[in-house]
Amino acid sequence: MLNGPSQTQEGEGWVDGHAYVQSNLMEPAVATTSMIMAALADGVPARHHRELMMVLAALVTGEQDDVADECLRIVQGGSWLLYEEISSGRNIDAGAYAYEILELINEERERLAFFRVTAKDLLPTDLQ
Repeated sequence: MLNGPSQTQEGEGWVDGHAYVQSNLMEPAVATTSMIMAALADGVPARHHRELMMVLAALVTGEQDDVADECLRIVQGGSWLLYEEISSGRNIDAGAYAYEILELINEERERLAFFRVTAKDLLPTDLQ
């Protein structure tokens, strides 16, 4: 799937009804988070980054706090991927999702504040 056509060509919502339903996280949410982080680390086509960051944001902010916290712990382990997403400038929306996810990680606050200044031109104006 990740090497195939973009989500807009296949149909969006590939994870809705599986890892989450609206904002309610389902049992596969943690595994889906791990799969997305592994795919990002391995390298996926740029056309998929916005969708993957959007899904990660939904998984770490879902209504089931214990599941969302576990998803956030997984993302935290690969936080460098989120910084890379912002600094790449590939897609401003993907960078914005990455930034908003990093804001949820207390241990990243100081680094993120510095990064916000140095990478401000790569973020939407509301995050600058």
